[in-house]
Amino acid sequence: MIYDVIIIGGGPSGLMACNVFEQENINYLLLEKNEKLAKKLLISGGKRCNVTNNLSIDDFIASLNLKHKKFLYHALKDFGPTEIIDFFKGHGLNLVLEDQLKYFPETQKSSSVLEALTKDLDINRIKMNHGVKRIDQDNHVFSIHTAHEIFLTKHVVIATGSNSYPTTGSSGDGLEFARYLHVETIPFTPAETYIYSNEIVEKYKDLQGVSISQTKVRINGTNLSYTGGLLFTHFGLSGPVILHASEDIYQALLKDKVSISFSLIEQSRETLIQLLDQAKTNQMFIVKFLETITTKKLAQKMIDLSGIENRNMNEIAKKDINHIIENLTNFTVSIDKVQSRDLAFVNAGGISTKELDPKSMEVKHKPGLYFIGETVDLHGPIGGFNITIALSTGHMCAKHISYKLKS
Repeated sequence: MIYDVIIIGGGPSGLMACNVFEQENINYLLLEKNEKLAKKLLISGGKRCNVTNNLSIDDFIASLNLKHKKFLYHALKDFGPTEIIDFFKGHGLNLVLEDQLKYFPETQKSSSVLEALTKDLDINRIKMNHGVKRIDQDNHVFSIHTAHEIFLTKHVVIATGSNSYPTTGSSGDGLEFARYLHVETIPFTPAETYIYSNEIVEKYKDLQGVSISQTKVRINGTNLSYTGGLLFTHFGLSGPVILHASEDIYQALLKDKVSISFSLIEQSRETLIQLLDQAKTNQMFIVKFLETITTKKLAQKMIDLSGIENRNMNEIAKKDINHIIENLTNFTVSIDKVQSRDLAFVNAGGISTKELDPKSMEVKHKPGLYFIGETVDLHGPIGGFNITIALSTGHMCAKHISYKLKS
Protein backbone atom coordinates (compact mmCIF):
# COMPACT_ATOMS: atom_id res chain seq x y z
CA MET A 1 0.00 0.00 0.00
CA ILE A 2 1.13 3.53 -0.77
CA TYR A 3 -0.19 5.93 1.86
CA ASP A 4 -1.19 9.46 0.96
CA VAL A 5 0.92 10.71 3.85
CA ILE A 6 3.02 9.34 6.71
CA ILE A 7 3.70 11.40 9.82
CA ILE A 8 6.83 10.59 11.81
CA GLY A 9 6.48 11.61 15.44
CA GLY A 10 3.45 11.57 17.73
CA GLY A 11 3.91 14.86 19.56
CA PRO A 12 1.52 17.84 19.40
CA SER A 13 2.46 18.91 15.84
CA GLY A 14 2.14 15.39 14.44
CA LEU A 15 -1.12 14.73 16.26
CA MET A 16 -2.62 18.01 15.06
CA ALA A 17 -1.73 17.03 11.49
CA CYS A 18 -3.47 13.68 12.07
CA ASN A 19 -6.62 15.47 13.21
CA VAL A 20 -6.74 17.39 9.95
CA PHE A 21 -6.13 14.25 7.87
CA GLU A 22 -8.84 12.41 9.80
CA GLN A 23 -11.30 15.23 9.15
CA GLU A 24 -10.37 15.35 5.46
CA ASN A 25 -10.56 11.54 5.03
CA ILE A 26 -6.93 11.28 3.99
CA ASN A 27 -5.19 7.88 3.94
CA TYR A 28 -2.51 8.59 6.56
CA LEU A 29 -0.29 6.66 8.95
CA LEU A 30 1.46 7.91 12.11
CA LEU A 31 4.73 6.28 13.18
CA GLU A 32 5.82 6.82 16.79
CA LYS A 33 9.05 5.33 18.13
CA ASN A 34 7.94 5.31 21.79
CA GLU A 35 5.47 3.01 23.52
CA LYS A 36 3.15 5.98 24.09
CA LEU A 37 2.32 9.26 22.34
CA ALA A 38 3.47 12.77 23.27
CA LYS A 39 5.74 11.87 26.19
CA LYS A 40 7.30 15.33 26.26
CA LEU A 41 3.92 17.06 26.17
CA LEU A 42 2.81 14.97 29.16
CA ILE A 43 5.58 16.41 31.36
CA SER A 44 5.36 19.99 30.09
CA GLY A 45 4.32 22.81 32.39
CA GLY A 46 4.80 20.67 35.48
CA LYS A 47 2.44 18.11 33.92
CA ARG A 48 -0.19 20.84 33.51
CA CYS A 49 0.74 21.85 29.92
CA ASN A 50 0.56 25.53 28.98
CA VAL A 51 -1.16 25.00 25.63
CA THR A 52 -1.24 28.52 24.21
CA ASN A 53 -1.59 32.17 25.20
CA ASN A 54 -3.91 35.11 24.59
CA LEU A 55 -1.62 37.24 22.41
CA SER A 56 -2.59 38.63 19.04
CA ILE A 57 -0.63 37.30 16.06
CA ASP A 58 1.46 40.48 15.88
CA ASP A 59 2.26 40.44 19.60
CA PHE A 60 2.99 36.71 19.50
CA ILE A 61 5.52 37.17 16.70
CA ALA A 62 7.04 40.26 18.34
CA SER A 63 7.71 38.21 21.49
CA LEU A 64 9.94 35.72 19.66
CA ASN A 65 13.72 35.88 19.90
CA LEU A 66 14.19 35.00 16.21
CA LYS A 67 15.56 36.95 13.26
CA HIS A 68 13.17 35.07 10.97
CA LYS A 69 10.15 35.37 13.28
CA LYS A 70 7.82 36.58 10.48
CA PHE A 71 8.11 33.12 8.90
CA LEU A 72 5.35 32.07 11.32
CA TYR A 73 2.82 34.64 10.20
CA HIS A 74 0.94 32.37 7.77
CA ALA A 75 0.77 29.43 10.19
CA LEU A 76 -0.53 31.60 13.03
CA LYS A 77 -3.01 33.37 10.79
CA ASP A 78 -4.33 29.99 9.66
CA PHE A 79 -4.41 28.43 13.13
CA GLY A 80 -3.32 30.66 16.00
CA PRO A 81 -4.21 30.88 19.71
CA THR A 82 -7.90 31.62 19.09
CA GLU A 83 -8.32 28.62 16.79
CA ILE A 84 -6.38 26.40 19.18
CA ILE A 85 -8.70 27.32 22.06
CA ASP A 86 -11.72 26.57 19.83
CA PHE A 87 -10.21 23.24 18.74
CA PHE A 88 -9.82 21.98 22.28
CA LYS A 89 -13.25 23.23 23.28
CA GLY A 90 -14.68 21.32 20.33
CA HIS A 91 -12.87 18.23 21.58
CA GLY A 92 -14.30 18.44 25.08
CA LEU A 93 -11.54 20.39 26.83
CA ASN A 94 -11.88 23.98 28.00
CA LEU A 95 -8.71 26.02 28.43
CA VAL A 96 -8.51 28.52 31.30
CA LEU A 97 -6.47 31.73 31.40
CA GLU A 98 -3.79 32.26 34.06
CA ASP A 99 -1.66 35.35 34.74
CA GLN A 100 -3.62 37.15 31.99
CA LEU A 101 -1.46 35.33 29.43
CA LYS A 102 -1.23 31.53 29.63
CA TYR A 103 -3.93 28.99 28.79
CA PHE A 104 -3.95 25.68 30.68
CA PRO A 105 -6.47 22.81 30.52
CA GLU A 106 -9.24 23.30 33.06
CA THR A 107 -8.42 19.85 34.45
CA GLN A 108 -4.85 21.08 35.19
CA LYS A 109 -3.62 17.85 33.58
CA SER A 110 -1.46 17.56 30.47
CA SER A 111 -2.98 14.12 29.92
CA SER A 112 -6.28 15.89 29.14
CA VAL A 113 -4.55 17.73 26.28
CA LEU A 114 -3.35 14.43 24.83
CA GLU A 115 -6.82 12.91 25.23
CA ALA A 116 -8.33 15.81 23.26
CA LEU A 117 -5.70 15.52 20.52
CA THR A 118 -6.35 11.79 20.10
CA LYS A 119 -10.11 11.76 20.70
CA ASP A 120 -11.10 11.62 17.02
CA LEU A 121 -8.15 9.62 15.70
CA ASP A 122 -8.37 6.07 14.34
CA ILE A 123 -5.98 4.05 16.52
CA ASN A 124 -5.44 1.65 13.63
CA ARG A 125 -3.64 4.45 11.82
CA ILE A 126 -1.09 4.80 14.64
CA LYS A 127 1.85 2.42 14.99
CA MET A 128 3.73 2.61 18.28
CA ASN A 129 7.30 1.38 18.79
CA HIS A 130 8.06 2.13 15.15
CA GLY A 131 11.26 4.15 15.15
CA VAL A 132 12.26 5.29 11.67
CA LYS A 133 15.80 4.40 10.61
CA ARG A 134 15.97 5.90 7.13
CA ILE A 135 13.92 7.77 4.53
CA ASP A 136 14.56 7.24 0.82
CA GLN A 137 12.89 8.81 -2.19
CA ASP A 138 12.38 7.22 -5.61
CA ASN A 139 10.70 9.58 -8.04
CA HIS A 140 7.57 10.77 -6.21
CA VAL A 141 7.39 7.99 -3.61
CA PHE A 142 9.11 7.98 -0.22
CA SER A 143 10.07 4.73 1.49
CA ILE A 144 10.10 4.88 5.29
CA HIS A 145 12.35 2.24 6.86
CA THR A 146 11.71 1.06 10.41
CA ALA A 147 13.46 -1.83 12.16
CA HIS A 148 10.96 -4.37 10.84
CA GLU A 149 8.95 -2.81 8.01
CA ILE A 150 9.12 -0.47 5.04
CA PHE A 151 6.20 1.90 4.39
CA LEU A 152 5.55 3.78 1.15
CA THR A 153 3.97 7.20 0.88
CA LYS A 154 3.48 10.17 -1.46
CA HIS A 155 4.08 12.68 1.32
CA VAL A 156 6.10 12.51 4.52
CA VAL A 157 5.73 14.87 7.48
CA ILE A 158 8.63 14.87 9.95
CA ALA A 159 7.54 15.92 13.45
CA THR A 160 10.27 14.38 15.58
CA GLY A 161 10.92 17.36 17.85
CA SER A 162 14.24 18.88 18.93
CA ASN A 163 17.00 17.51 21.17
CA SER A 164 15.42 18.75 24.39
CA TYR A 165 14.71 15.96 26.91
CA PRO A 166 15.82 13.08 24.63
CA THR A 167 14.51 10.50 27.13
CA THR A 168 11.03 11.44 25.87
CA GLY A 169 12.06 10.47 22.34
CA SER A 170 13.07 13.98 21.33
CA SER A 171 16.58 12.97 20.29
CA GLY A 172 17.20 14.99 17.13
CA ASP A 173 16.18 12.33 14.60
CA GLY A 174 14.70 14.94 12.28
CA LEU A 175 18.08 16.53 11.62
CA GLU A 176 19.56 13.16 10.70
CA PHE A 177 16.76 12.54 8.20
CA ALA A 178 17.20 16.05 6.81
CA ARG A 179 20.93 15.72 6.30
CA TYR A 180 20.44 12.38 4.52
CA LEU A 181 17.88 14.04 2.24
CA HIS A 182 20.17 17.07 1.63
CA VAL A 183 18.08 19.57 3.57
CA GLU A 184 19.98 22.36 5.36
CA THR A 185 19.99 22.13 9.15
CA ILE A 186 21.13 24.25 12.08
CA PRO A 187 22.53 22.30 15.07
CA PHE A 188 20.32 22.21 18.14
CA THR A 189 21.55 24.41 20.99
CA PRO A 190 20.07 25.26 24.40
CA ALA A 191 17.39 27.94 24.66
CA GLU A 192 14.97 28.79 27.45
CA THR A 193 17.07 27.38 30.26
CA TYR A 194 19.09 28.13 33.41
CA ILE A 195 22.55 29.65 33.61
CA TYR A 196 25.43 28.72 35.91
CA SER A 197 27.71 31.13 37.75
CA ASN A 198 30.57 30.11 40.03
CA GLU A 199 30.66 33.72 41.26
CA ILE A 200 27.12 33.41 42.59
CA VAL A 201 27.87 30.02 44.15
CA GLU A 202 31.01 31.28 45.89
CA LYS A 203 30.33 34.96 46.56
CA TYR A 204 26.55 35.31 46.64
CA LYS A 205 25.35 31.93 47.93
CA ASP A 206 23.45 33.74 50.71
CA LEU A 207 21.17 35.22 48.03
CA GLN A 208 19.81 31.79 47.09
CA GLY A 209 16.02 32.02 46.83
CA VAL A 210 15.95 35.80 46.40
CA SER A 211 13.67 36.80 43.54
CA ILE A 212 13.36 40.06 41.62
CA SER A 213 9.84 40.46 40.25
CA GLN A 214 10.82 42.69 37.32
CA THR A 215 14.25 43.67 36.07
CA LYS A 216 16.20 44.30 32.87
CA VAL A 217 19.08 41.93 32.16
CA ARG A 218 21.87 43.16 29.89
CA ILE A 219 24.54 40.98 28.29
CA ASN A 220 27.62 43.16 28.74
CA GLY A 221 29.55 44.00 25.59
CA THR A 222 26.40 43.67 23.45
CA ASN A 223 23.25 45.70 22.85
CA LEU A 224 21.05 42.81 23.99
CA SER A 225 18.67 43.21 26.92
CA TYR A 226 15.63 41.38 28.29
CA THR A 227 12.94 42.20 30.84
CA GLY A 228 11.20 39.92 33.34
CA GLY A 229 11.46 38.14 36.67
CA LEU A 230 14.75 36.72 38.01
CA LEU A 231 15.67 34.20 40.70
CA PHE A 232 18.97 33.51 42.47
CA THR A 233 19.56 29.75 42.76
CA HIS A 234 22.15 27.45 44.34
CA PHE A 235 23.89 27.12 40.95
CA GLY A 236 23.38 30.53 39.36
CA LEU A 237 20.28 32.24 37.99
CA SER A 238 16.83 31.31 36.75
CA GLY A 239 13.47 32.98 36.20
CA PRO A 240 11.63 34.06 33.02
CA VAL A 241 14.12 36.79 32.04
CA ILE A 242 17.08 34.41 32.38
CA LEU A 243 15.35 31.69 30.38
CA HIS A 244 14.65 34.18 27.61
CA ALA A 245 18.24 35.48 27.59
CA SER A 246 19.92 32.07 27.82
CA GLU A 247 19.99 31.43 24.08
CA ASP A 248 22.01 34.58 23.42
CA ILE A 249 24.17 34.02 26.51
CA TYR A 250 25.05 30.58 25.13
CA GLN A 251 26.09 32.07 21.78
CA ALA A 252 28.13 34.79 23.50
CA LEU A 253 29.94 32.17 25.61
CA LEU A 254 31.11 30.46 22.42
CA LYS A 255 33.12 33.59 21.60
CA ASP A 256 34.38 34.94 24.92
CA LYS A 257 33.80 35.28 28.65
CA VAL A 258 30.36 36.63 29.53
CA SER A 259 28.97 38.78 32.32
CA ILE A 260 25.47 40.14 32.74
CA SER A 261 24.15 43.13 34.66
CA PHE A 262 20.72 43.83 36.13
CA SER A 263 18.97 45.96 38.72
CA LEU A 264 18.06 44.53 42.11
CA ILE A 265 15.29 47.07 42.65
CA GLU A 266 12.28 48.31 40.73
CA GLN A 267 13.27 51.99 41.01
CA SER A 268 15.47 53.67 38.41
CA ARG A 269 18.92 54.99 39.30
CA GLU A 270 17.59 58.56 39.28
CA THR A 271 14.67 57.69 41.58
CA LEU A 272 17.02 55.82 43.93
CA ILE A 273 19.25 58.90 44.26
CA GLN A 274 16.21 61.04 45.09
CA LEU A 275 15.07 58.54 47.73
CA LEU A 276 18.57 58.49 49.22
CA ASP A 277 18.55 62.28 49.51
CA GLN A 278 15.20 62.19 51.28
CA ALA A 279 16.46 59.48 53.62
CA LYS A 280 19.49 61.60 54.49
CA THR A 281 17.23 64.53 55.30
CA ASN A 282 15.21 62.24 57.58
CA GLN A 283 18.45 60.94 59.16
CA MET A 284 17.55 57.33 58.45
CA PHE A 285 19.96 54.51 59.15
CA ILE A 286 21.22 52.86 55.94
CA VAL A 287 19.81 49.37 56.60
CA LYS A 288 16.37 50.74 57.47
CA PHE A 289 16.38 52.72 54.23
CA LEU A 290 17.49 49.75 52.12
CA GLU A 291 14.75 47.59 53.60
CA THR A 292 12.17 50.09 52.29
CA ILE A 293 13.24 49.43 48.69
CA THR A 294 14.28 45.77 48.79
CA THR A 295 14.30 42.65 50.98
CA LYS A 296 16.09 42.29 54.32
CA LYS A 297 18.43 39.73 52.78
CA LEU A 298 19.41 42.02 49.91
CA ALA A 299 19.68 45.04 52.21
CA GLN A 300 22.19 43.21 54.41
CA LYS A 301 24.09 41.98 51.35
CA MET A 302 24.49 45.53 50.08
CA ILE A 303 25.98 46.54 53.45
CA ASP A 304 28.34 43.55 53.43
CA LEU A 305 29.52 44.26 49.87
CA SER A 306 30.15 47.92 50.70
CA GLY A 307 32.08 47.06 53.87
CA ILE A 308 30.24 49.63 55.99
CA GLU A 309 28.40 49.54 59.26
CA ASN A 310 24.72 50.27 59.81
CA ARG A 311 24.97 53.99 60.54
CA ASN A 312 23.03 57.20 60.01
CA MET A 313 23.22 57.94 56.31
CA ASN A 314 24.71 61.37 56.94
CA GLU A 315 27.72 59.62 58.45
CA ILE A 316 28.40 57.42 55.41
CA ALA A 317 31.01 58.49 52.84
CA LYS A 318 29.81 59.45 49.38
CA LYS A 319 31.96 56.75 47.75
CA ASP A 320 30.24 54.09 49.87
CA ILE A 321 26.80 55.42 48.93
CA ASN A 322 27.83 55.36 45.26
CA HIS A 323 29.00 51.77 45.68
CA ILE A 324 25.59 50.82 47.04
CA ILE A 325 23.84 52.64 44.18
CA GLU A 326 25.96 50.78 41.64
CA ASN A 327 25.29 47.38 43.20
CA LEU A 328 21.55 48.02 43.42
CA THR A 329 21.11 49.32 39.87
CA ASN A 330 23.91 47.58 37.96
CA PHE A 331 24.56 44.30 39.77
CA THR A 332 27.07 42.39 37.65
CA VAL A 333 27.93 38.67 37.70
CA SER A 334 30.08 36.43 35.51
CA ILE A 335 28.41 33.50 33.74
CA ASP A 336 30.25 30.21 33.33
CA LYS A 337 27.87 28.07 31.31
CA VAL A 338 24.32 27.49 30.14
CA GLN A 339 22.34 24.33 30.89
CA SER A 340 22.93 21.63 28.24
CA ARG A 341 20.65 21.35 25.23
CA ASP A 342 19.18 18.02 26.36
CA LEU A 343 18.01 19.52 29.66
CA ALA A 344 16.92 22.88 28.25
CA PHE A 345 13.17 23.44 28.10
CA VAL A 346 13.52 24.45 24.44
CA ASN A 347 16.19 24.13 21.76
CA ALA A 348 17.23 26.68 19.19
CA GLY A 349 18.16 25.27 15.80
CA GLY A 350 16.57 22.65 13.58
CA ILE A 351 15.59 22.68 9.92
CA SER A 352 16.54 26.02 8.37
CA THR A 353 13.42 28.01 7.52
CA LYS A 354 15.18 29.04 4.29
CA GLU A 355 14.49 25.50 3.09
CA LEU A 356 10.74 25.65 3.77
CA ASP A 357 7.70 27.28 2.20
CA PRO A 358 6.17 29.38 5.03
CA LYS A 359 2.68 28.70 3.63
CA SER A 360 2.98 24.91 3.82
CA MET A 361 6.17 23.81 5.68
CA GLU A 362 7.14 21.87 2.52
CA VAL A 363 10.82 21.65 1.53
CA LYS A 364 11.14 23.92 -1.49
CA HIS A 365 13.48 21.71 -3.50
CA LYS A 366 11.94 18.38 -2.46
CA PRO A 367 8.15 18.29 -3.04
CA GLY A 368 6.28 15.97 -0.73
CA LEU A 369 8.67 16.39 2.20
CA TYR A 370 7.55 18.50 5.18
CA PHE A 371 8.99 19.46 8.58
CA ILE A 372 6.83 20.82 11.43
CA GLY A 373 6.96 21.73 15.11
CA GLU A 374 10.17 21.80 17.14
CA THR A 375 12.07 19.98 14.38
CA VAL A 376 12.18 23.36 12.62
CA ASP A 377 14.33 26.33 13.71
CA LEU A 378 11.30 27.98 15.32
CA HIS A 379 10.90 28.51 19.04
CA GLY A 380 9.64 30.97 21.60
CA PRO A 381 9.81 31.76 25.32
CA ILE A 382 8.01 29.87 28.05
CA GLY A 383 4.34 30.81 27.98
CA GLY A 384 2.53 28.59 25.49
CA PHE A 385 4.57 29.74 22.51
CA ASN A 386 6.20 26.46 21.55
CA ILE A 387 3.12 24.24 21.71
CA THR A 388 1.25 26.91 19.75
CA ILE A 389 3.98 26.82 17.09
CA ALA A 390 3.77 23.02 16.99
CA LEU A 391 -0.01 22.98 16.64
CA SER A 392 -0.17 25.80 14.09
CA THR A 393 2.57 24.43 11.79
CA GLY A 394 1.08 20.93 12.01
CA HIS A 395 -2.37 22.23 11.10
CA MET A 396 -1.19 24.37 8.18
CA CYS A 397 0.99 21.61 6.77
CA ALA A 398 -1.85 19.05 6.89
CA LYS A 399 -4.32 21.48 5.29
CA HIS A 400 -1.86 22.06 2.45
CA ILE A 401 -1.34 18.33 1.82
CA SER A 402 -5.09 17.65 1.98
CA TYR A 403 -5.72 20.39 -0.58
CA LYS A 404 -3.03 18.97 -2.91
CA LEU A 405 -4.47 15.48 -2.70
CA LYS A 406 -7.98 16.67 -3.53
CA SER A 407 -7.02 19.06 -6.33
